[in-house]
Amino acid sequence: MDALPKIAIVLPVHSEATNVAPMAARLGELMQPLADWQIVFVDDCSPDNSLAEIKRLAAADRRIRYVALVRNFGHQVALRAGLHYAQGDAVIVMDCDFEHPPELVPKLFAEWRRGAKIVLTQRVSGPAQASLFKRWSSHLFYSLFDAISDVRMEPGSPDFMLLDRAAVDAIGKFENHDVFLRGLVRWLGFPTVRVSFTPGVRHAGKTKYSLRRMVDFAMMGIVAHSIKPLRMAIYLSFIFALLGVLLVVYSLFSLLLVDRTVAGWTSIMSAIAILGAGQFLVLGIIGEYVGRVLREVRRWPIYLVAETDAALATRSTDTPIDADAPPPGSDKVAVLRATGDA
Repeated sequence: MDALPKIAIVLPVHSEATNVAPMAARLGELMQPLADWQIVFVDDCSPDNSLAEIKRLAAADRRIRYVALVRNFGHQVALRAGLHYAQGDAVIVMDCDFEHPPELVPKLFAEWRRGAKIVLTQRVSGPAQASLFKRWSSHLFYSLFDAISDVRMEPGSPDFMLLDRAAVDAIGKFENHDVFLRGLVRWLGFPTVRVSFTPGVRHAGKTKYSLRRMVDFAMMGIVAHSIKPLRMAIYLSFIFALLGVLLVVYSLFSLLLVDRTVAGWTSIMSAIAILGAGQFLVLGIIGEYVGRVLREVRRWPIYLVAETDAALATRSTDTPIDADAPPPGSDKVAVLRATGDA
């Protein structure tokens, strides 16, 4: 009888104390007949007792491991931390609030067994699953991303996917601080399939993505995968030059044909407003890229681990998932970089 494949499931956690236990139980039920499984919770410095609940689960079942970050580094960084620690032949990343339905996991597993290296999901949202503003903003982001980015990403593409070990190791080679995971996996070019799903209902709690976080997330995704905004500054310069010519024509028209006008006031104020807005826009675009370049050249750690009972994964698919392995120094603070050795 062939041995079961080894599958790890990475779940980033931030204030999900009431969701981690039901999610772990449901995933265990679904994965038990399919694979030798492991769950890696990544606690992104939750202010509630999420970490305590995860530790309780880990103490009861050694197939459940955890990585606790020193502070809140954000969802994308938590996913990368989980990928560094996830062992096995393939890794599934998903949220633990049940909006990513665990019942879809066997379908992702089946597609992987058929030969796909990356199994993506595509959200099909109905009126009951998302607000009008959420659907509109999501459509706007994906339309803009598709128009100016270097990769093609379908609308409704969440961070809910299965990655073969080859894809996980490839992602581990990236040292960038700002990695947009759902864009990066498409850039890799591995054989990919997609599975559509209807979002589930959140089990408990509220979403942590405020409008500000959604805007930051969108900007990070666009800047990480495109330099076209910088090129747009060139096009804007031509537009403003054309507006300047039109202002000259308007000023001459006012001077020659209008009886009462304050000489120079209209043209000067219009020129200042238009050119000033254009300059600030271009400076903002340049500043966004320069700021991200600064973050890369400083070479600061991408994240800091406060404690963990999981071992860093290796690249070998022959490495078993040792459920009885002792914690590798969970009392120490580990400083990790996303290097090729991760």
